[in-house]
Amino acid sequence: MALNRIIILLGLLFCFPVFAHTETDCASAFTTLEINDCLNDQLQGKRDIMQQYLVAAKKRYSDETKVISAIDAGQSAWEAYKTSHCDSIYTLWMGGTIRVAMTLSCQINLTEARTHEIWSSYLTYMDDSPAILPEPEKPAD
Repeated sequence: MALNRIIILLGLLFCFPVFAHTETDCASAFTTLEINDCLNDQLQGKRDIMQQYLVAAKKRYSDETKVISAIDAGQSAWEAYKTSHCDSIYTLWMGGTIRVAMTLSCQINLTEARTHEIWSSYLTYMDDSPAILPEPEKPAD
């Protein structure tokens, strides 16, 4: 039974390019697929920003290998937490079509929070010196 599901999923995965979509107008997204597509694009943008802040943090501490290792360990632990937590959100909403949107929103919010934490922890100074990068967007409450 599980093998049949895997075969179906793989078939859908390989057929996906056939159904490649045109650019979605996120301001007027209406269908579940359009909303999920927009949220996925938003998440990718948030991931890209987080990566920029991580690169800047590592650059700042490039001479301190223990700090770089600690940043990497913290990021790995955060990734595991984000996956576990947002998977629980998916499970919570498993019975509805909103499950993917809720999971993507979870990932967006946690990524924004992580980016802000990276900025606060590694890219600001204790005095009035300007931060290495501007303060990133905070997650919506």
